[in-house]
Amino acid sequence: MKFKAAIAAILTLGLCPALAFAAEAGEGQGSWLRLLFFTINFSAFVFIVVFYAGPFVKRFFHDRASSIRETLTRLENEEHRAEEAAQQAAARQARLDSDKTALAEEMRAETAREIDRLRNGAQANAARIKRDAELTAAAIAEGAKRQMRAHLAEVATKLARKLLVENLESSDQGRLVEDFMQRLHREEAKP
Repeated sequence: MKFKAAIAAILTLGLCPALAFAAEAGEGQGSWLRLLFFTINFSAFVFIVVFYAGPFVKRFFHDRASSIRETLTRLENEEHRAEEAAQQAAARQARLDSDKTALAEEMRAETAREIDRLRNGAQANAARIKRDAELTAAAIAEGAKRQMRAHLAEVATKLARKLLVENLESSDQGRLVEDFMQRLHREEAKP
């Protein structure tokens, strides 16, 4: 249908200048035979162009229409993807605020837990230090008592030696040696 309309349009356009050319000429110059010759010549030209160039033109316009359709489809798909990306970005933006709030809350909770852990550790360390200080003080006091006893024993020994040297007679010395030896034998006999 379109093809026939195109041929009719081309023929009409081809004949109009011929009619105008025929109208300008004087009455004696124009002839119907000449018009018929030009019409046949033009029709043959149109037929050759349509016959040989028609498939190429038809294929060109078909390919061009397909290309335009593909481009439109691709652009529509890209537009849909861009809209989806924009929606996802908006959703991420909305989630970002809630994520920031959740992250801040989580950081506060973690900070509170860490402070409690440090406080409990510090209290445990303080209790351990106090216990160690008490044990150290007790050990130092016990050491001081031992040193004091050792010193008192040394002083008592020196004093006893001095008193024995001054007041001890030879009979007392023999009796002391015998008494010491008996005590040694009794200590050896104990299981």
